[in-house]
Parts: sequence; C-alpha cells; structure tokens
Amino acid sequence: MTVQEMKSISLKATAYSIILLMLSSPAIASIGSITEQQGPDANLYRDKNTIAAKKGGSLEMNDAIETKNTKLALTFDDNTKVAVVEGSQFIIDEFAYNPSANTGKLSMRVTMGTVRYASGGVAKNNPENVRLRTPTATVSVRGTDFAMVVNEIGQSMVTLLPSCPDFGLIENKDDENTCPVGEIVVSTMSGLVVMNQAYQTTVVSSQYSNPSKPKILKDRPTLNNLLIITPPYEFPKGFENDEESTRTTSFLDVDLLEFDELMKDYLATNELATSDLERDQFGGDFLDNMLELTLGDLGDAMEDMTECYQQFTSILGLKIKVIIMKKKLQYAPNAFRM
Repeated sequence: MTVQEMKSISLKATAYSIILLMLSSPAIASIGSITEQQGPDANLYRDKNTIAAKKGGSLEMNDAIETKNTKLALTFDDNTKVAVVEGSQFIIDEFAYNPSANTGKLSMRVTMGTVRYASGGVAKNNPENVRLRTPTATVSVRGTDFAMVVNEIGQSMVTLLPSCPDFGLIENKDDENTCPVGEIVVSTMSGLVVMNQAYQTTVVSSQYSNPSKPKILKDRPTLNNLLIITPPYEFPKGFENDEESTRTTSFLDVDLLEFDELMKDYLATNELATSDLERDQFGGDFLDNMLELTLGDLGDAMEDMTECYQQFTSILGLKIKVIIMKKKLQYAPNAFRM
C-alpha cells in the first residue's frame, strides 16, 4: 500500500468520524418544536439548564416545560400535537419515530395543570406504544384527542375530545360536530374505564382507586385550570370519585395522631381485676358422679341398650338369610335363575 493510499484511507476515516459526531450532536436530537405561543417565554429545563421556551424552539427527550403565564403548542416529528396552558408542568419522557417503518414510541407526563393532546403518526401506527401519565392515572390512546387536567395534589380529570384536523391552541378551529371521535383507556392500579364518546369525562382521585364512571359534559366547558376551582356540574365533588364506597388509602393517609390507647384508664375498669392465673381451672364438674345415678336410671339405660341389640341382630339375621338364598340360586338350574 502506497503512502497516497494510506492518506486517502485516513481522510475517509476522519470524514466518517465527523459525520458520526454530527449525528450525535444536540442539534440532530430534536424531536419537535414549539409552534405556537401566547404570553411571555416559558421555562424549559434540559440537562440541568434552564432555557427560554418560546415559539420556534426545539424539543428533545427528557425536556421539562413549565409554562407559568404562557400558553404553548408543541408539534412533534410524527405530527403529534400538544397544547399546554398556563400554570402547567409537562415532561417528555420518551419519543422515537421511524416514518419509513411506521414504528415509534411516545411517553409523556403531566404533573400539574392542563394539557391537550392530538394523536400523530406514532399513535396511529403503534397505539400500544403511547402512554400519557399523571400522578394518579395513565391514558392509552387509539388515535384521538383528549385533555388532561391535574390539580395540585395530582388528582386527574380526563376528557375525550373530537379529533379535528385544524388543531388550534387549546381549542379546535374546526366544527367539532363533524369531527370523528376515537377511543382512550384511563387506568389506575385498581381498574380502568374506556371512553369512546365526545366529551366523556372521568376523574381519578388516587392511583389506588378506580376511575369514576364516565359522564358526558353537556356544557362543553373551556378546558383549563379553572376546572380545578370550579369543576363541571356533572362532578359536584370535583376530582373526588363519589362512587367509591370505601376510600382506599396508603400509609400516608393514616392519621397517627388518632391513636388514643394511652388515654384509656384501665384501672377504672374491671378488665384487670382478674388474670388467667387467678382463675380456678378445676372448679367445674367435667364428669358426672356415677354413684349419684339411681337404679331406675340404670334400668332405663339397660332397656335402651337391649332394644338396640335386638334391632341389630334382627337386621344381621336378615342379611345372612339373603346371602344364603343367593348361594342356593347360584347352583340352581338355569330355569330358576332371575
């Protein structure tokens, strides 16, 4: 191999290294962008850094967005769209999309506030790989739109929405009456509900309780954080599931201050008056005194025993006669056999 050929190979290796470095750079790691903004810049937390979240900004996996006084609309590479209202916290846990193979995966979290979601390519091709979570619930989608409202303690309200092509910021610009409706599954550690009608809504008060039975919102309220303060009239108790007959609790729900055993005065009662050691275990009569039985009692007992013996012998004798008869028939001519 000549020196010129070796230099050529070295240059090619360097070029390949540069290409790989470019592919691994943060600019190439973008999975979407912020496409709409109403209000001042929000905060985007990435790799322990705080970045201004504003229109045109890129999105990456593990980004966390805090909107404060801003509304943002996010569009991902598969055309998944997410609208985040003021006072909300939204986290991108995982996103992967291969349009040529129609494969992908999407996982996001809403920890506070209101977020509206519209399905893109990942949900349409791989709905089983899409998960949106709150502190109390998990939503699985099948190619549709929905909104999630999460209060300050993680309780959730999930509403199924019509899937309209013109996805505006928070509200559709199309006529929702003509838009198709998909299906979502809202689940917890205790159970799940399936919703497939427009504006069906369920509330989840705890990850250990069942989602409430879905109800259709008649007035179609604006889906924002005001629902935390003034819930729809279909849910008079707000984010509490009033259908739960018993409220499932965790150890954090136990009020340890309710323990009052030390306040009881046991000396004021007779509970400590006697102990097991002070009881006379041999004070009872366990056996009848046979000497106290009268002769009449013994006679009655003997008559009963005699009667039982006679019945037994009578039955035994009958059985013996039957056996003897069968033996005789066994050796009798065929004409007499039964």
